[in-house]
Amino acid sequence: MATNSRTVTVLTINGRRQNVKVEPNTTVLEILEQVCTKHNFNAAEYDLKHHNKVMDLSAMFRFSGLPNNALLEMAEAKKIRTEADVQLVVQLEDGSRLDGTFKPSSSLLDVLKAVCADKANSESNPVMIYMRKEVQWEAMDKTTLKSLGLIGGRAIIRLLQRKPEELRVQANVSAPLPQKERPEEKEELPYVRRPQQVAQAKEEVKPMDVDPAPPGSPTASKKPKQDSDCPKPGPSAVKPKQLPEPDPEPLPVPIIHILGDRDAVLFHVESAEQRSFELPDSFFDVTVADVRRMYADLRNKVKDLDEAPLMTTELRQLEDSKRVLNDLARFRVTAIRVQFPDRHVLQGIFKLHETVADVRSFVASFLQDSTLDFHLFTTPPKQILGPESTLVEAKCVPQALLHFGLPEDAPKQDKFLQPALYEQQLSNAAGAAVVVARSRGQVEPAAAAEDAVVDGATSANSEQEQVASGESGSGMNNRLPNANFRPSSVQQPGGEVKLPKWFKPLGK
Repeated sequence: MATNSRTVTVLTINGRRQNVKVEPNTTVLEILEQVCTKHNFNAAEYDLKHHNKVMDLSAMFRFSGLPNNALLEMAEAKKIRTEADVQLVVQLEDGSRLDGTFKPSSSLLDVLKAVCADKANSESNPVMIYMRKEVQWEAMDKTTLKSLGLIGGRAIIRLLQRKPEELRVQANVSAPLPQKERPEEKEELPYVRRPQQVAQAKEEVKPMDVDPAPPGSPTASKKPKQDSDCPKPGPSAVKPKQLPEPDPEPLPVPIIHILGDRDAVLFHVESAEQRSFELPDSFFDVTVADVRRMYADLRNKVKDLDEAPLMTTELRQLEDSKRVLNDLARFRVTAIRVQFPDRHVLQGIFKLHETVADVRSFVASFLQDSTLDFHLFTTPPKQILGPESTLVEAKCVPQALLHFGLPEDAPKQDKFLQPALYEQQLSNAAGAAVVVARSRGQVEPAAAAEDAVVDGATSANSEQEQVASGESGSGMNNRLPNANFRPSSVQQPGGEVKLPKWFKPLGK
């Protein structure tokens, strides 16, 4: 049968080592007294240390935190210990308490006879418990308060009446709580989609009319694959939510009215907006796959932020110089759109080295009042562009959407541009996209002119200038930028890049 005994080693003051077998309820004071008795020392003059920390002599081995085979060291006490009276409280089973004052040399039998003489007999099966140490009737007269580690102060001892075999039965075990009856149909979590809802959603979702992509875009050129061509996912594959496919519509005809220089066009934002279609509420239910995808994205963002290197001012300037050089090598021109409060957009083509002041002059030439004080800003967050900044430094390459703003004290007005522009000179978003593609050599002018309504003389002159300058897109694909005017990643044709005189790379 396994035993609970442990062994500790005590290093005495004369350099000898003494092994002491201990039980879980053995006090540190008993360990010290055994060593002092064997080596003829006075236990009141010494303490025990563990890792240079003086131990509490009244603590039991199980609560002292000492491991098996621990090494203790005897050390001289700063003050000789003296025994004092112990104020003892005996708690009965009914909750009542009886107290008294006793010497540390008093046995537990003496305590029991003093506070509760009627139970000091073997027939009542008394058991006294102190710090989980159980002392039965047979060992009460041999167990002193000092052996329990009580050499002063106050303490409480519990008095029970139990037979020895009853002490091995666990006490205070409550019966299991009754479980509530659950309905037969279990309610699922809100983000779990039921199969019935999926089937119902498929029946309710009907394709609605949606404005297609601009002509010549990758989306418009691709044909939808048949169901038989698509691979069928396995049972464990995560199926993302599918938007209902809109009915095919004829592509909008680009309308282009060139306004003066820089291939300027004016259109309204509504011509670029797509019509929305209704979806059932079940489509917006968050599924387990959605939660996993959001968690993965969030974890990747946190990882990128944690692993991002610290950037000094010189490194930031170097990165900005690299960005400028990269833009100068990839693009020749940039398309700038200026949106007015009435949701009209004025678009123009600029060189990369031109400044924001050039854009301001371009916008002022189309205003009713050319002397109007205004500024251009980007959002979000709102950042007013300085007139001295170049377009490549202001990160307006390869294209940018700027906003037209007035000072706070300026009078409010509805229209800012010349009235004649609103009447007969309006283009549409598809036409503005064609103009941008032509300026980059992404679409052949002849192919785009077949389906476009263009101001004849101006369009012809523009085509002749492009052919003469070698900017025709015969070697490029007929791809147009998206209707939302996001930055393009199209690489311009080769050729030697000429850096402007104003650009000075870092470190030169």
